[in-house]
Amino acid sequence: MKKLIALVLALACVFALASCGKSNSGDYPATIMVNGTNYYSTDNAVPVEVDESVIQYTTSYAENGIPQKDGEANFNKDLGTPYAVIEGDRVVVLIDNEWIEFKAK
Repeated sequence: MKKLIALVLALACVFALASCGKSNSGDYPATIMVNGTNYYSTDNAVPVEVDESVIQYTTSYAENGIPQKDGEANFNKDLGTPYAVIEGDRVVVLIDNEWIEFKAK
């Protein structure tokens, strides 16, 4: 009986250690850096009319998952995704023809 319990505990330890090696890379929330602050997607489409004069475009892709400079995003490798700062500190990004709200945390 003791050998069976020891075997079960040993197997549990092996499975626990095996799962430690798995990486969660790529599991980052959609993020964009604007004016030195990272903004995270709320996944909420907002019905806004964005003035063409305030629209900016992403300039780089965050390879490590976390944007490090203004205009950098981690959700679209294609550069030139439109985004805008509206109403002070509210950021919206045009994704699939909808303005999606992003908020700073």
